[in-house]
Amino acid sequence: MSEQMPLNTQALQSAPQALDPLTLPFGGSRLIEASAGTGKTYTISGLYLRLLLGDGIPAPLTCEQILVVTFTNAATEELRDRIRRRIQVAFKCFLGLTIADPFVQALYDNTPESERAIALRRFDLALKSLDEAAIFTIHGFCQRILSDLAFESSLLFESDFTLDDSEFLHHAVRDFWREACYPLPDYLAQIIAKEFGEPDGLVKQLRPLLGASQAKPLKPALKFDALALSLRQSLERFKLAWPRGRDGLLALLHSLPLNGTRFGKATDKYPKLAAMFDALDNWLAFGHGLPPLKELEALSLSELKLNKGGVIPSVSEAPLMDHMEQLATLIAAIKPAFLYSAKLGISERFAQQKQQKNVLTPDDLLTTLASALNANNETLPKAVATRFPVALIDEFQDTDPLQFAIFSGIYQDRYSFEQSKNDTENKLSLLMIGDPKQAIYAFRGADIHTYIEARHHTQAHYHLDTNYRSSANMVAGVNHLFSQHHDPFISQSIPFDSVKTPSSAKGKILTEKTANPAALRLRLLSESAENGLNKTTARHLLAEDAAAQITHLLTDAANGECHGPKGPLIAKDIAILVRDRNEAAVMKTALSKRHIGAVFLSRDSVFDTLEAREMALILRSLANPKDERALRSALATALLGYSAEQIHAFNQDEEHRQLLLEQFFNLHQVWQKRGIMPALLSLANSTKLIDRLLHTASAQTDAQDRDATNGERRLTDFRHLAELLQQKATELDGMSALLNWYEQQLIDNTGTDEQQLRLESEQNLVQIVTIHKSKGLEYPVCFVPFVSLARDNRRRPTPMLYHRTNDAGEQELVWDIEGTDEGWERAKQETLAEDLRLLYVALTRPVYLCYLYIANHSRQLKNGLKSQLHETAIGYLLGIGDSECDFARICNAAQQLTQDVEAISIDKVPDDIDERPLPSSQDIAQILSAKTLTRQYSTPWRVGSYSGLVKNTSHGKAAPGADDEILGTLEYTAAQTLSIPNEASHELQDGMLNRFNFERGANAGSFMHLVLEEIDFTQAEIDLPLQLPKAMLQYGIAPEWQTVLHTWYLDVLHAPLCAIPHALESQVTGHVSAVKPAHPDLCLAKLSPQNTLVEMEFYLPLSELKDTELNALLQQFGYESTLKFDDLKGMLKGFIDLTFEYQGQYYIADYKSNHLGDNINAYHQSALQSAITDHRYDLQYILYSLALHRYLSLRLPSYDYDSHIGGCYYLFLRGMSAQYPGYGIYYDKPPKALILALDSLFNDNLFHSRLTGAIDTGVTA
Repeated sequence: MSEQMPLNTQALQSAPQALDPLTLPFGGSRLIEASAGTGKTYTISGLYLRLLLGDGIPAPLTCEQILVVTFTNAATEELRDRIRRRIQVAFKCFLGLTIADPFVQALYDNTPESERAIALRRFDLALKSLDEAAIFTIHGFCQRILSDLAFESSLLFESDFTLDDSEFLHHAVRDFWREACYPLPDYLAQIIAKEFGEPDGLVKQLRPLLGASQAKPLKPALKFDALALSLRQSLERFKLAWPRGRDGLLALLHSLPLNGTRFGKATDKYPKLAAMFDALDNWLAFGHGLPPLKELEALSLSELKLNKGGVIPSVSEAPLMDHMEQLATLIAAIKPAFLYSAKLGISERFAQQKQQKNVLTPDDLLTTLASALNANNETLPKAVATRFPVALIDEFQDTDPLQFAIFSGIYQDRYSFEQSKNDTENKLSLLMIGDPKQAIYAFRGADIHTYIEARHHTQAHYHLDTNYRSSANMVAGVNHLFSQHHDPFISQSIPFDSVKTPSSAKGKILTEKTANPAALRLRLLSESAENGLNKTTARHLLAEDAAAQITHLLTDAANGECHGPKGPLIAKDIAILVRDRNEAAVMKTALSKRHIGAVFLSRDSVFDTLEAREMALILRSLANPKDERALRSALATALLGYSAEQIHAFNQDEEHRQLLLEQFFNLHQVWQKRGIMPALLSLANSTKLIDRLLHTASAQTDAQDRDATNGERRLTDFRHLAELLQQKATELDGMSALLNWYEQQLIDNTGTDEQQLRLESEQNLVQIVTIHKSKGLEYPVCFVPFVSLARDNRRRPTPMLYHRTNDAGEQELVWDIEGTDEGWERAKQETLAEDLRLLYVALTRPVYLCYLYIANHSRQLKNGLKSQLHETAIGYLLGIGDSECDFARICNAAQQLTQDVEAISIDKVPDDIDERPLPSSQDIAQILSAKTLTRQYSTPWRVGSYSGLVKNTSHGKAAPGADDEILGTLEYTAAQTLSIPNEASHELQDGMLNRFNFERGANAGSFMHLVLEEIDFTQAEIDLPLQLPKAMLQYGIAPEWQTVLHTWYLDVLHAPLCAIPHALESQVTGHVSAVKPAHPDLCLAKLSPQNTLVEMEFYLPLSELKDTELNALLQQFGYESTLKFDDLKGMLKGFIDLTFEYQGQYYIADYKSNHLGDNINAYHQSALQSAITDHRYDLQYILYSLALHRYLSLRLPSYDYDSHIGGCYYLFLRGMSAQYPGYGIYYDKPPKALILALDSLFNDNLFHSRLTGAIDTGVTA
C-alpha cells in the first residue's frame, strides 16, 4: 500500500465510546467493538437502514452501493437475511403499522413527516433489489472487483476462478520433490525419507507456511546445496579421522568421570560408551548413509555429560569430538535447510502453474487485488470507492494484514475522511466491526495483531456495552471471572470491559429444584495424591460427571422442576462445548451410558472420518473390479459389513466369488456410464447398507459399542462423500482422476465449507459442539468440561509460526524453521492467548447456566509428576503460574475468585459419580403433536400439481393421489365379473417370465417410461437392443428379462389405438367417453420423432382456484366431483408423457404401468374405466388438454379445438397388444365447452361471467 496513516494517539489514550447506532457519525474509519451477545448484527442492519435513508451521509445509498463484507458464505447469507428482515420491519413501520423494534421506531420518529413516503419507497426498492446487494465474503468482494473492473486492475479478462487449488499444489510439490530429491546421494535421501517419507509428508509439515503468505522467515537457513556440499566434505574427513583417532579418544573418555545415566557405570567400563563406539565402527565398516546422529551428539564436546567435578576437554585435546560436533550440527541442519528450500521452491512452482493456466484461487484474489491497489495508479481505488462509498466489515477480528491492506488502500490511504470532508462525492466511510476477544481463527490465517494495528489507525473507537443474550447472573459471572485478572488476554491491547444487561434480562431465569442462583458453576475434580491425574483418566471422569449433571437436569425438567420462560428444559437446549472430535467421542459415550442421545457438530472435514477411509477402499474396488485383493479390502469395511467368515467363504467358494466379482463389474459399468453416485447408491441398495447401519447402531446394548457404530452419523458421512464425489466427477475426466483426487483429500484436505461434517439428525438431542463451531450461537445451558486439560507441549513442532516485534516496533508474523527456544516460548504464549479467547467464546454462549470444569491433570516429567493446569486458560485466570499445584491450591484460588459473588458457585466432583440412566419414562426425544389450527389462513402464492389437487380425495380402492408409479400393485377385479370373450382369457406369454409378473411399483414404472422416452418408435427393432440393457442396468432389472421386454415393447408399439369396445360401459359408473378415435390405423410405431414431444412441461397460471368451483364444473359434464384441496393461487405444474401430431391433429398419451390383473382379461375397457376413475386420471387428462389447448392457441393461426385436438390416450402397458386390439387402451376427448369453461375458471376474473354461457353454447365470448 501507499504511505501508512499515522497513529491516532487520541484514540489510543481514550476509552472507547458507547455506541448509539442512531447517532453514529459516518465518514472516515471507525472501529466498533462488539462483545459477545451485544447485538452486532442488529447494529449492522440498523446502520444499513440509516444508509438507505441517507441519514448522516450526503445522499441516500442503494443496496448496490453499501458494501458489507464478512468471512464465510454461511455468515453472508445470514447477514443478508437479517438485513432483509430488518428492512421489512422498517417498511411496516413507515406504512404506519405497530412494530416492536425501538431503533426502527426512533428512525421513523426522527424522519420528517414530509419525507416518510419517500423513505417507504426506498425501503420497498431495497427489498426488491436485496438479491443484488453488495453483501460478500472477502473473497467474493475481491472476485467481483477483479471481474467488473478488470481493465482498471490490469487483470486478464479471461482468468478462471477455482475454489480448489489442491491439484496445482499436488503438481508443484511433486515437481519440487523430483528435482530436489532424485539427484541426492543415499545419505541425504535417507534423512529426507526419514523426516518426510514422501511428498505428501512434506506438504503436511509445510502447510502452515504455504498458507501464511504474509509471514517472513525468522532468518534465512543455510542454502541446501551448500549445506549438502559441506556435509559431504565433513563426512569424508570424518571417515579418515575416525580410524586414526578412535582408540585415543576412547582412552581419553575412560579417564574422565562420565555420567552414568548416559554412558553406564564406570565399574562396568562404561558399557553404553562401548556401544556408541561399536555403532560408529559398524557405520564405517558397513554403512552407506550417515553416521548415527544420537552417538555423534552424545560424543560432542558441547553435549558431553560428566559427573560433578569433571572438566570438559579442549578442542586441541579432543579434535575428533569437535569434528563429531560439527558433523552432528550439519546433519541436524539438513531438515530446516530442506524445508526452507522447499517452502520457496514449492511456492514458486505453485504460483507458476496457476499463472500458466490463468487460474485464480481464493488467496490469489486477495494478493491480486492488493497488488493492483498498491500500484501507482489512482484509477482502481477511486473506481471501487465510487461504487461503494460506505463499507461495513463484519468479524473484523478475523482479518489478516493483506485483507486490511485492501480496505485501507481504498478507504484510508488515498481517500480518507479528512481528505474528502469537503467533497461530498468522495465522502467515504469504513466501519470495522468485531471483537478481539473472539479472535479464534489463527489456524485459518486470521491475525489478531492486524486488528490491534488497525485500531491504532482509526479515527474513532466505539463499543457495544449491553449483552442482550444472557441472563443477568450469567453476564455477571463472566464479567467477574475475566475482570479479576489484570491482563486476562495476555495483551494490554485486548482489555476486558464488563458489559451490562438490559432490564429484560431479569426475566431470563431457569427455575430449578435446587434454587441455586449461580449461573457460572465451577466443578472441581481432585487428583490422586500419589499418582496424580493423567489426561485420559481426567477426560473420562469429567465426561462422566457432565453426563450425570445433564441426567439430573433432564430428569428434573421431566418432573416439572427445571424450566425456563419458554417451558421445561429439553435435551436440545443443552450444549457441550469441546475442542475436538476425541473429546466429543468421550462425551458421547458417557451420555449413551445414561440413555441420552447426542449429536456432534464440528468444523471437521468429512475426509477425516473412518467412512472416508473406507470409501477409498470401495472406490478402488469399483475402479478395478477384477482385482480380488481390492474387493476383499472393500468387503472388510464396516460400510459393506462382511464378516471374517463371509470373506473366508469368498476365498473358498468359487461360485460365490464369481458372483461378487460380477456384481462389482456391473457397478463398475454403472460408474462408467452413469456416474459415481448411481454406482454407490446401487451398491448401498444391494448390500442393504442403510438398513444395516441403522439397525446395527440401534441393536447395540453396550454404550461404547453403540457410540462406535452410530448409524445415523455414518450414513450421513457416506451420503456426504457420495455427493462430493459426484460433484467433483463433473470437473474431472475419468475414474482414475476422480480416485486420485479423492485419495489426495484423505492426505491433505483443505476443509472447505462443503466438506464440513453435516448434522446427522435433527431430533431433540443434546448438542456436542466444538467451540469454534459454537461461535455466534447461543444455548440455554452449556457444559464446558475439558478446557482445563492442557495441550501436549512436550514435542516442539518445526517449523513454527509466531509474532515478534520488528525494528520498526511493529508486530510481524515470522516462520521459524529451526524451532528456536525463544520462538517456542513465543508460540506457546500465543497459543495460550488464543485458548483464553476460546474460553471467552465458550463462556458467552449460554443464556442461563454454564458448568465449567477444572481438573488438576498432571504429567510425568524428568523432574517428577508435575501439574499442567498453569498451561491452560482457566489456570491462567485462576493465577496458577507454575507446575507446583495441588487440589488445595486450586480450591483456594477458586474460592478467592468467587468470594461474595452470587453469580458463581463451586462444587467438587464426587468420588462416586452417579451413573444412573435417564428414566425411560423421561425419554428426551419427546413425541410432539401439532396444535389444531383454528384461525383462517390465507395460503400464499405457490406452485401446485395434479397430485396436490387429488391427494385428499378418497375413492374406491385407490389411495389418495396414487399414480401407477406408486401404487402399481393395486389390482382391479371388476372385469372378472363381466363377460369377457374367451379368446382373450389366456395369458399372452407362457412360461415363468411375462409382462404380468414383471416387477411392479415405482422402479418398474420409471424404467418403462425411460425406455419409451429414449427409443424412436419407427425403428424400435434397432433401438431396443441398444436402450434396453442401459435402462435395465440403471434400474436394476435382471438380464433374463431382456427378451420378454423386447417382445413386449414391440407388441405395445404395434397395438392399434382404436376399436375400443364399449359394450359393457353401462356397468361402469362415472363419466364414460362417447367419442371414438378418428384414425383406425393409428399406432405408436407410426409416430416419428419429428411428430412427437416427450415430457412436455407446462405451467397453468391461476388467479385463485377453489375445490367447490372445480367440482361444480366437473359435475356439469358428468365427471366425478369429489375433490378436496386448499385454495390454490399461483401456478399448476405438470408433465405430459407424450404429445404427438397425426394427420393434422394433436394427441396426448400417458403411459401407465399399473398391474390390474394377471391376464389380458383384467385390461378390458370397463376395468380401465375403474382405474381412471379411482385414480382420478380423468382430472389429469382434462388438465393436460387445457395445457395443450392454450399452447396450440398461441402457435396455430387458425386454431380450433374441435379440428386440432385429437384427444387423450391412457396406455396401460401391461394390457396393450396388437393381437387383442382395444385392451389396455383408454381414450377420451374432453368436451370443448368443458375446456373453455376451465380456461375461464383458471382466469378467475372471467369465470363467473362466462361459465353459464360456455356450458350452454360451447363457445367463448
